[in-house]
Amino acid sequence: MSEALLFGFDIDENEKLEIAYFIVGQHGAPYSYANTFAPTDEDMKADLILFTGEKVKSWAGKCHTLGEEASRILRKLKIEDQRIKTALSESDDGLQKRINDHLSRQGGTFGTYCCKTCSCSLWLNLSAGGLNNNIQMQLAGLNFLKQFRNDEGTWNGFPYYYTLYALNEISSALAIEELRFAASSIEKHLKRRVSIENQYALRKKFICESILEKAS
Repeated sequence: MSEALLFGFDIDENEKLEIAYFIVGQHGAPYSYANTFAPTDEDMKADLILFTGEKVKSWAGKCHTLGEEASRILRKLKIEDQRIKTALSESDDGLQKRINDHLSRQGGTFGTYCCKTCSCSLWLNLSAGGLNNNIQMQLAGLNFLKQFRNDEGTWNGFPYYYTLYALNEISSALAIEELRFAASSIEKHLKRRVSIENQYALRKKFICESILEKAS
């Protein structure tokens, strides 16, 4: 589904419903993070490979990231269904409570959650209106990201392509500012010859080209 959204592929209504009901069926299931949408048993047997190819090895990281991304997908499907609305509302409540606990007990930074990869997945969810469309949280996250800029046009500690993927989904002047900052590094990455044209390489290339067009 993420690939269809990125490349603008059409999905028929029956397939949309099938995807939506599968995700809703994972709501609150075993391995669910903060009452969001759980990974499957198969998902838990290996590292999580993000949409842009980076790996997440930790148990909590896999469950949290998939919960955020599943929430985003459900919203992007735009299906009017009370069961979906309820699942999303309960997922938002669970995530918000966990984020609030992180802020109050662990001294986290508003607009982020846990690690830098998890923060990107949070921003992806926010980009689709997640967490009650908390725009202030999203803007705070972008300001946090800005603090990690380096001279190479990347952000220290952040997964490069997954961060670009998240930024490319955000409709905000601050996001455009970060994309323009990264433009020089993106151009360098595009000039590199890729020996294997796998799904991750194709996604990265498309994201980079989309960003340069948007940032120009």
